[in-house]
Amino acid sequence: MKNNFKIFLILGIICLIYLFTRIYNLTSLPVFGDEAIYVRWSQIIKSVDTLRFIPLTDGKEPLFMWLTALNLKFFTPLIAGRLISVFAGLGTIIVLYLLTSSYLPSLIYIFLPFVFFFDRLALADNLLSFFGLLSLYLTLKLAKYPRWDLSMILGVVLGLAWLTKSPAIYFLVLALVTFIFVKPANIKKIYFPLLSVLIAFIIYNILRLGPQFSQIAIRNQDYVWPLSEILKHPLDPLVPHIKDVIHLYSYFISLPILLSPLLFFIFRKKIKFNQYFLIYFAWWILPLIANAAMAKVFTARYILFTIPPLILLFSYFLKPLFSKKYFLILLLLFIPNIWRIYQICFYPQNLKLTSTETGYVFGWTSGWGIKPDADYLISRSKVANVIVGTEGAFGTLPDGLQIYTNNVPRLTVFGVGINITQIPAKLIDAYNHGDEVYLLFNSSRLKLSSIEMSKLTLIKNTPKPDGDSLVLYRL
Repeated sequence: MKNNFKIFLILGIICLIYLFTRIYNLTSLPVFGDEAIYVRWSQIIKSVDTLRFIPLTDGKEPLFMWLTALNLKFFTPLIAGRLISVFAGLGTIIVLYLLTSSYLPSLIYIFLPFVFFFDRLALADNLLSFFGLLSLYLTLKLAKYPRWDLSMILGVVLGLAWLTKSPAIYFLVLALVTFIFVKPANIKKIYFPLLSVLIAFIIYNILRLGPQFSQIAIRNQDYVWPLSEILKHPLDPLVPHIKDVIHLYSYFISLPILLSPLLFFIFRKKIKFNQYFLIYFAWWILPLIANAAMAKVFTARYILFTIPPLILLFSYFLKPLFSKKYFLILLLLFIPNIWRIYQICFYPQNLKLTSTETGYVFGWTSGWGIKPDADYLISRSKVANVIVGTEGAFGTLPDGLQIYTNNVPRLTVFGVGINITQIPAKLIDAYNHGDEVYLLFNSSRLKLSSIEMSKLTLIKNTPKPDGDSLVLYRL
């Protein structure tokens, strides 16, 4: 009992440290384009029961949005979505301990900028990462103790992962292979993981209740090359994407941690990689290589689910340093990571992200200024009927503004496109009707002529880190 109390106490402290680092200044980074879309869908799902499958219109699985919709009852929109990621990360920390009976992987997770960055964003990838690691844990349990109850639980987890994002298909394949690899004699009991896969398939097919189910396969084609095309040029995009991985790892993991395996060979005389090391290696490298070989679009969040197995590998190498004797060396390895986390939390506008990640801070996808503009427009709606035309048709604008102005009386927001050369007629009609009419754009994408601009009065101008600015004009 004393030992269990000590475990719960230490793990509880680690979880509290994690929650503090993730929740503190949670909105330091403004809403990102995909976040705006997902949270907006969640608001619609919350308001209209018959539209619970609306993410399927863009080929997205809806579990993350369903959970965010539940959260909207208690939190403001962006916080509601980002807290789903925060608690998915908390679940990952707990499963890391369950897998290893060591606190080291959980501590590595806390101070790894790669996961810190996405733990604080309203994106589905963190939830997928949690379900992936939980699938690994349950698969190992099932291989050791083949039982129907474990098989069914694993099936539910795999199904939930599949309801989160399509890459969950990797977990189904890896679960089958791992079950046999742990104990080759398990081939005679292959029906246990096959039942898990069947349950996952049944859960996934809940999505057929949505009229746009076919959009998932259609939209996946926008992100993944078909096998016939990959065979024509097997090294492209594989090689360029492997280079992207190196850049992402250097930035979000840091060179000291990446080179830490060298210390393992210094402090350990005998080198022996056990069975579990090889399993963690497979759950990391195989999906990573598959994504690099097939993906048309390659960013850090698309490989986020491969990071927990990588953390397990790092913990294997760093374990000799996890003692009082070498703790200072271990701490020094993480100083660059702590500095990067500090930047993300307090000065995200100064981040020099890799080329695949710039959209979170720079460009039209970053939502600098949207929340203050929303507050201003809400205040104006208390004295007049407000109509706002925004850049774009979906994404950071207008969705980024709509999530803050949802259900506000006398305030209507809609997109009017990009690079417009004249004020849309429906805005002019609203003005002639006596409404207060506004135009919200990134200045670089507003192409109105000088005559059209003369009809507008600048209300707010929010500079963005890339030199652009978000401008709010009143007609």
